[in-house]
Amino acid sequence: MFHDSYEVIVIGGGHSGCEAALASSRIGIRTLMLNLNVDNTALMPCNPSIGGPAKGHLVREVSALGGEQARAADASTLMIRWLNTSKGAAVRALRAQCDPQRYGTYYRKLLTAQENLDVHQDEAIEILTEGGKVSGVLTRHGSRYDARAIVICGGVYMAGRVFMGDVSFSSGPMGQTNSERLPKSLEALGIKTGKMRTDTTPRLNINTIDFTGMTPQLSENEPLCFDIWGKGKIYKDSDYACWFSRTTEKTYEVLSRNIERSPLVTGGVKANGPRYCPSIEDKFLRFPDHITHPIVFEPVSTNTDEVYVQNFSTSLPYDVQAEMIRTLPGCRNAKIIKPGYGIEYDYVLPEQLKHSLENKNVEGLFFAGQVNGTSGYEEAAAQGLLAGINAAMYVQGKEPLILGRDEGYLGVLVDDLTTKNTDEPYRMLTGRCEHRLLLRWDNPAHRLSDYGRKAGLIDDSKWKFLEERFSREDAEISRLNSTKISPSPEIERLCAEYDAEILNETMTLSDFLKHRGVTYELISRLSPSPIELEREEISHVETELRYTGYLEREARIAGRMKNLDGAKIPDDFDYDSVKGLRTESLQKLKHYRPESLGHALRISGVTPVDVQLISVILSRNERRKSKE
Repeated sequence: MFHDSYEVIVIGGGHSGCEAALASSRIGIRTLMLNLNVDNTALMPCNPSIGGPAKGHLVREVSALGGEQARAADASTLMIRWLNTSKGAAVRALRAQCDPQRYGTYYRKLLTAQENLDVHQDEAIEILTEGGKVSGVLTRHGSRYDARAIVICGGVYMAGRVFMGDVSFSSGPMGQTNSERLPKSLEALGIKTGKMRTDTTPRLNINTIDFTGMTPQLSENEPLCFDIWGKGKIYKDSDYACWFSRTTEKTYEVLSRNIERSPLVTGGVKANGPRYCPSIEDKFLRFPDHITHPIVFEPVSTNTDEVYVQNFSTSLPYDVQAEMIRTLPGCRNAKIIKPGYGIEYDYVLPEQLKHSLENKNVEGLFFAGQVNGTSGYEEAAAQGLLAGINAAMYVQGKEPLILGRDEGYLGVLVDDLTTKNTDEPYRMLTGRCEHRLLLRWDNPAHRLSDYGRKAGLIDDSKWKFLEERFSREDAEISRLNSTKISPSPEIERLCAEYDAEILNETMTLSDFLKHRGVTYELISRLSPSPIELEREEISHVETELRYTGYLEREARIAGRMKNLDGAKIPDDFDYDSVKGLRTESLQKLKHYRPESLGHALRISGVTPVDVQLISVILSRNERRKSKE
């Protein structure tokens, strides 16, 4: 038997596995990545896109913490656009169509060149433990690797099973090998698992589609990128475009005749699918009065002839897929390169995890990505980065990185999973975040980069870049707060030009910026800045000043919750000793074992009165300890 030893082992080479392995090794921890197929590193088996509302925020947070997904997206972008621009600064975000081949190649090159990291193609089949702690991994090739911490990023490969009508077979996504024995090893350790489902769309041959009559969408005509340290690029002149269309009445008719053949109806698939990205059958069953639905034809790469049909995922039989496709506009002669399918897989109930993403019962065992019940490349990468950091912190005997709900979408994501659990694929949404004005696209570096710096993921040159940026922003904010302007004919003329509210009294530039229609561009014409700011710096300055009152109020609210999150509850706290707890509260508190009073308050069914009762006992115990 081949035998080797590492400090951290990462199982899986998807988006979460890549980020976990890179984070751990860059912190200086000897790390091994076990990947079922190295050629499929960072595979994009579903929509070839990165970003969007909330998801784009996660990508930026990964960048701010020192992760790589933003740079991988920038290295493979074909088309990029702003979303939610009319809905305010809190929710606007970028979304890019990416070339999956270039995206995966970017990660593979980084992984194989990374110091302290070995990448090996093999299947982990058993998690070894000793005294309630992980001790290593056994593999399909007959090898044993010892480790002090393990990060499982199994994705949809865990006991994956593909469905197309009444046809089903064991498989990972896109016909890849799945993992059958690892889920059994987890169950043997007492880890509770469940089943989830996701679906994908048929891929079509672009040469067999007539795009006449469809609405093309091209890139924004401005330099854009995800990476905080990146240089934006304009893709406007690219010949890449997405094409907007709709299903037809004929599509509906084909669905009507064949819906009984769907495994969702026959019972072949019992697991819940993604609520916010339903299959075409889900839409038919949920919204029977909707005859047509929007779809988007998204070319996968400039180097292939493959087209992804967004909003048209399906697990119907292949003959039905072929018939449905030909009912779509421009697809009378369309040919399917890869059929759509549904895939059912095992996931780990996330209520078993601490906020560090470490399992509550098996020390040193971390989980990240879709194995935790999430959907999406962005959610996976963000969790992988956090788990990789915390596995390294665990090995070093340091405190884990735990983000509050007011510090990042990643904090919201992890808190939702560990506090509320999930029985359907979880998708990050701006509506899940109560402090989204604090967690904007323009400020992830302000919120999170200090954590990345302390963890060892942001080097001196990148940190100097941020310090200089923050200095310019602070200087401009100070200038606008101290510089006053008074009404004048020239100001009145400029206000009319920008359709902005007229200045009718003397005030600071920062106060004037809060008026209707007033922008930083108008302000800079009235009073040019001696500091040259980048586009993103301007956005940050403008938002910070325009919403000062709202931001201060949100910060106060978040501060009160942070105090509760700082009130830790010991792992062995005896909830039965708390007199006055309601039965539901007692049951849920004993089940979830919250890590803090704030965590307890966010558990459904636990009331502020319950939390107050626990707080009294904690205070009493603290006084008793201090006397001893």
